[in-house]
Amino acid sequence: MSHEKPDYDIFADLEKYELKESKIYEHYTGVGHHFCYNILISFSNSMDAVKLCNEFVYFYTLLNSEYGNTAANDTIHKYPEFLNYWLNRQFRARSISVTPKSEFYQHLINNYKNFEAENKLNNKIYDIDEFYFNKLNSLYEFYKIIHELKRNNSSNCNKFLEQFKKNYTPAWKKCFSGVDADFCNALERFRKIYEQNKNSILSVCNTEESLRLPQLLPPPSYQSSDGEAQKIGNSLIHGIHNVTTSGLPKINASEYSQLHELISQRYNFLLVYTEDEKRSNMLTILQEFFQYCSRNRENSNLLSFYKEFLREYYIKNKGEYDKIYNECYTSSESMKSYCSIYKGFSEQLKKSILSIKKIEEKDLEDEAKILQWFISNFSSDSIVLQLEKENNPLSNITPILVGTLVGALLILFFLYKFSPFGPWLHREITKSEKTMYIFDDKNNQYLFENNSKIEMDNKENSNFHLSYNPG
Repeated sequence: MSHEKPDYDIFADLEKYELKESKIYEHYTGVGHHFCYNILISFSNSMDAVKLCNEFVYFYTLLNSEYGNTAANDTIHKYPEFLNYWLNRQFRARSISVTPKSEFYQHLINNYKNFEAENKLNNKIYDIDEFYFNKLNSLYEFYKIIHELKRNNSSNCNKFLEQFKKNYTPAWKKCFSGVDADFCNALERFRKIYEQNKNSILSVCNTEESLRLPQLLPPPSYQSSDGEAQKIGNSLIHGIHNVTTSGLPKINASEYSQLHELISQRYNFLLVYTEDEKRSNMLTILQEFFQYCSRNRENSNLLSFYKEFLREYYIKNKGEYDKIYNECYTSSESMKSYCSIYKGFSEQLKKSILSIKKIEEKDLEDEAKILQWFISNFSSDSIVLQLEKENNPLSNITPILVGTLVGALLILFFLYKFSPFGPWLHREITKSEKTMYIFDDKNNQYLFENNSKIEMDNKENSNFHLSYNPG
C-alpha cells in the first residue's frame, strides 16, 4: 500500500468518465487479455480478480482513445488518476481476495506493454492508502449526487440533504483535524461547482429552500498554527487536565457538545442544515456558552474567553441571531422548533441573550462597554476585584509615582552632601536666630506699658533679649 497522497482534483469530468464506464458493461464480452488469466495461476483463485483486470484494460482503452491526446492543462487529461481511483474502488467493493493487494497492482504494472499503457500509466497505478482513499471517495460521492440531479433524476431529491449531511459534514471537519490542505482545496472547488449549479438543482427538486454549504479555506492543523494555539478556546477543548493553561475548566464534549464542536472548528459554524436545524443549533451554542460562563463566574479569567467568543463567533453571526430574536421574542405564535428552544430558556438566560443582542462589532474595541455587559451578566466578587485591579488607573501609576519620589530624594541627598549646593542650603537654614526688631515709638510704648503682664506670664523670670537695630 502506497502512502503517496493522490490527486484529489480528478472528478470535474465525472460525467464523461461514467459515460465511458457504462460502455464496459454494455460491450464487454468476458473475453480478455491472456495476462489477466495468469492471475489464477500466479497468486489467486478469484475469477473476480480476473474480471476486474479485463475491465480495467478495457476502460483504459476507451479513455485513452478518446482523451489520450488532450492538452496537459485540460482536466480530462487526468483520466489515468481517475482510473486508479476507479480500480481501487472496484477492488474494495468486490472484496477481491488477493493478499497482499499490492501483488494485483504489480501484476497490472508488469503487463503495461500488453495494452500499450507504459507511457500513460507509468507511476499512476497503485494501492491507495485507506486514509486518502476515504477522502477521495467522499469527493466522488459529492460529484455523483450533483451529476445525477443535473440529469433531472428527481428521485434523489429526498436524499439530497441527507447525503450531504452524512458525507459533507465529516469531510468538512477533516479540514480542522489535519494538515491536508490539498483535500480542503478540492472540497472548496466542489462547493463552487455546487453554487454554479444550484439553481438547476433546485428546479429539479422543486424546492424553495437552498442548501447552503460553508465556504472552505485550506486551513492548517488547529494545533499547529501559532495564532490558533494561543486562542483560549483551543486550550479549553484540547487541555489534558481539568483546569487548563488559561486558568479555566475544560469544555467537555459530553456536557457542552455544540460549543465544543464549534470551538474545535475554529469558531466556524457548519451550515449544512435546514434553516430550522441551523438556528436550533445556534441557540444551543449560545445556551451552552452562557451556562459555562455562569458556572465559572467566580473565575477571574472568564472575561478573556467571553471577549474571544464575541470576536470569533457571535459578531460574525449576529445578523442570523437578530433574525432569531426578532421572530422568537416578538412573536408568541411562532411554531418554529428553534423558537420553542428559546421560549424554554430561563429568565436569566433570556436576560443574558437580550444583553448580548445589543453588542455591535465596533463595541469590541470599547473595553468599558464589554466590561459593562460582562459584569451585568456574570458579576461576582472575585471578578469585580480582579477587574478593579486590572483597570484601576491608580494601580497602574502608583509604582511610577513611588519610583519617581525615591529618585528625587536620592538626587537631593547627593546634591546636599557632595556639591556647593549643600553648604549654601546649610547657611540659609542656620543663617541667624530669630530676631525681634524694635518697632516705632508708639509700639515701644505699648510694649513697656504692658510689661507687667509679660512678667506674670514669664513664670521662670527668664529675661527677654531685645535686639535693637538703629535706623
